[in-house]
Amino acid sequence: MITNQIPGGNIEVVSVNGRDIELDVELRDTAGDWFYWSFKAVFPAAGHYHFRFTRDNKVGTHGPAASLDGGHSWRWLYRGYRDNAREFDYDCAEAGEEVLFCMGMQYLQRDLEAFLAEFAGNPALRSGTLCRSRKGRDVELVAVREGAPEHTVLLASRHHAGEMMATHALEGILCAALADTESGRVFRDKIAVYAVPFVDKDGVEEGDQGKNRLPHDHARDYQEPGLYPETVALRKLIDRLRPDFVLDLHCPWIRGGDTNEITYMVGTGNARMDREMDRFAECLEAERTPEAPYFKQDNVPFGTSWNTEKNYTQGNTIKHYAAALPFVRCAQTLEIPFANFREVTVDRSSMLAYGGSIARALYRYLTTGDGGAGR
Repeated sequence: MITNQIPGGNIEVVSVNGRDIELDVELRDTAGDWFYWSFKAVFPAAGHYHFRFTRDNKVGTHGPAASLDGGHSWRWLYRGYRDNAREFDYDCAEAGEEVLFCMGMQYLQRDLEAFLAEFAGNPALRSGTLCRSRKGRDVELVAVREGAPEHTVLLASRHHAGEMMATHALEGILCAALADTESGRVFRDKIAVYAVPFVDKDGVEEGDQGKNRLPHDHARDYQEPGLYPETVALRKLIDRLRPDFVLDLHCPWIRGGDTNEITYMVGTGNARMDREMDRFAECLEAERTPEAPYFKQDNVPFGTSWNTEKNYTQGNTIKHYAAALPFVRCAQTLEIPFANFREVTVDRSSMLAYGGSIARALYRYLTTGDGGAGR
């Protein structure tokens, strides 16, 4: 049995021929093609099963992520790098086995709730609601704040619902800020962090692609009047908080190409912001970890690769909105790949470590030097 009736579920079963299963993704209201999918399989008998997608570029560089414990933990199906972007195999150990499969290591409401429960006794952690989604869900706003810090950082992820690895990294930033260590206390003394883990909350829980949603997606909704309650509320939040730093976390295309298996920042074409991108990039490179290494040279300046005016014809991003505000010192987009940072394979623990390096870079950037001329 294969079903998409799970949180974040997305799959179309095209055919089943014994143990050979043909699949496709549900695009729903996405224009063009995209690659997000997630489903539960209950295997009727032990043995070897073969899954094949009708279209290419639906399976990542280490196959799908698989969970045998209902989504509490995930592992890549294959350790080695795989060129096959359409197919994967699974060996079922016993009849009745239930496995969750996803093109990436899923992060949903249940994962955020587990994080909040882990730090429930920490007085610096505050959890509230940014707004209600179109379908009535609470859109969480998480804050790490104590005392009267000098600086404020706003984090966002899942402007595109299927980009889950970015939210693992966002949690890593929050974990570093909440840590009961000297570095955590020093961070909280200087910096308050506000985070919206699920900007497209409905899309995340219902398993939408999110990317290229018609007439435009959440990431292109930062102009008046705004289609989505989350983006309208985020603009109001920025105006109220007046953050020093706005960091929007994304994931690129599923695999291959020049920019899909590296982590990088994206230039705006705004001279002031691009100078600050270079400065923050130096901080992030200085704090890089072997589990998820970042290199400044991998950044994609405006006017290169996919980062051109054509990419923004549908509307403004949160970065473009924030970059135009005089009180914002730095507004950046950070792309976080699904499985590979260059030759390094990443997973949830790697993303938590990467989040820690981002937190250290934020501290270094905000507390050393002038932090940006023209503020």
